[in-house]
Amino acid sequence: MDNKKSETLRQREKAQKDLIELKKMQQGQLDPSLLNDDDKKIVPRTLDEKCDNFFYHNKQKLIIFGFLAVVLSILIVSCATRTNYDATLTIYCYEYIAPETVKDVTKWVEGYHADTNENGAVEILVTDCSFSEDTDLADTVTTQQMKIQSLLMDKEAMLFILDDNSLEYLNSISKDLDLFAEENIVKLDDNFYKTLSDGRIGLEEDKDHYLCLRTVDRTALEGRAQKNYEDAKKVLEAVKAGK
Repeated sequence: MDNKKSETLRQREKAQKDLIELKKMQQGQLDPSLLNDDDKKIVPRTLDEKCDNFFYHNKQKLIIFGFLAVVLSILIVSCATRTNYDATLTIYCYEYIAPETVKDVTKWVEGYHADTNENGAVEILVTDCSFSEDTDLADTVTTQQMKIQSLLMDKEAMLFILDDNSLEYLNSISKDLDLFAEENIVKLDDNFYKTLSDGRIGLEEDKDHYLCLRTVDRTALEGRAQKNYEDAKKVLEAVKAGK
């Protein structure tokens, strides 16, 4: 009987020692190389010990896996909720245009455009690159100029609302061609201004504004933007006809 008690006590003491040494190794307080061969064979027994041991040996993999899972979830949600626009319209005038006025323009152009992606709704992305010539905010001017340069390389950005000065500037960029040919420029009339809110800021009648279709032939977009160009051409012709 005494031998059995002694053996049981020895096993309990060994298990307790193993647990303490396991904890120390996990916390970096004990170098496993200093243990003798029997002590190195520390085997976690309880569920908590096994979980601690698993996390200790796999924590870097678990952290990386968790990070990738979060990134993947964000990408999936982003793709699922991203609007599939039928086209892009860019406003680039030398005047301040309020966000409410941009919304008015969005409703106006959506009334002319077809549901080209056939999703049951016409949705146009209207990007405002305008800024007042009187502004002293250099960062604002730089940001808007970078946006317009980016959009000029976008195969979906075919239609632009411009004023006399911005139209002249864009047509002066290239010596080989006019970015906006005369036949692809329509002066906006009362039919346009009547669709905008009263008391708006920007795009007022006392200044001429134009709906313009950009040139794609002999540019970097030739061939890649043909379908977008044809869809935008229909909008331009409809506005020109006053429909």
